[in-house]
Amino acid sequence: MKQSRLMSLVESVANVVVGYGVAVVTQILIFPNFGLHTTLAQNLKMGALHKRS
Repeated sequence: MKQSRLMSLVESVANVVVGYGVAVVTQILIFPNFGLHTTLAQNLKMGALHKRS
């Protein structure tokens, strides 16, 4: 079964969204263990910056 271009796009966008969410949740859970206390907005910005690189 061949995947359409639209479904390929949907899959790619879903992968980015899920990856971004995992990165932000990981930061929220892990950073305090290292004494780093950040706001949700800061975590969202760091996640966005990380995805660009």
